[in-house]
Amino acid sequence: MTTIYQISDCHLGDEKSYRNLARALKLAQADDECTHVLLTGDICCGPNVGSYKKLVRFIDEYIQDKVIIAIAGNHDDDLLMRVELKGSSISMPSKANISGRQFLFLNSSNKPIDNTHPLGSGRLSNRDFATFKKQLRKSTNPVVVIHHPIIRVGSEWMKAICLENDNEVFQALQKHQVEEVICGHGHDEIVEMQQGVTQYMAPSTAYGFDHSVEKYNRTENIGVSRVVVAPDRLHYEAIYL
Repeated sequence: MTTIYQISDCHLGDEKSYRNLARALKLAQADDECTHVLLTGDICCGPNVGSYKKLVRFIDEYIQDKVIIAIAGNHDDDLLMRVELKGSSISMPSKANISGRQFLFLNSSNKPIDNTHPLGSGRLSNRDFATFKKQLRKSTNPVVVIHHPIIRVGSEWMKAICLENDNEVFQALQKHQVEEVICGHGHDEIVEMQQGVTQYMAPSTAYGFDHSVEKYNRTENIGVSRVVVAPDRLHYEAIYL
């Protein structure tokens, strides 16, 4: 077994966001059982040239001996991420073997193609979806990692800023008997099971959302997720900072 720290929705921009990220990174570095750190999207808020290079420099100050994997969220620029992270300590693979389990990493940062989904929604592109389905056919008991939830959870306003083609993606999960999904986007720990699929949503290091409140809101509840990878099941725990 191995341990992963999931750090999500950092929304890096101001000094506070970097201080919060530092707290999360120190926690992961101090855990001798941690081998991997997953950055699950919305890493930078309004990224521009140099944003992700700054991220690398910052993370390298705190993490020395962990594998770091990142995916893009709706606030990120996936293309800029790939350019600026290339050759750095942070990789963006489509898949990785972690402790005998196949992890599949999806890019949901694409904007919806219809006019009904509000700002903040995402989409798995046709090309990425085709690649994903090929990976599923070759994988046994994989773990899917994505920024947007595939199962809509939380408050109604959160459910509205969803993955545009989540129904199609969920059908692919069911067809290939995928049991576990790791996501961000909701800024709070929410574990939801539907039709054999368990989805684990992580808190944010930037700020929290109170999903019992109907309108958009922010709270001071920030945190990370500690994930123990077992051969048959993940053991998922949110740690609030």
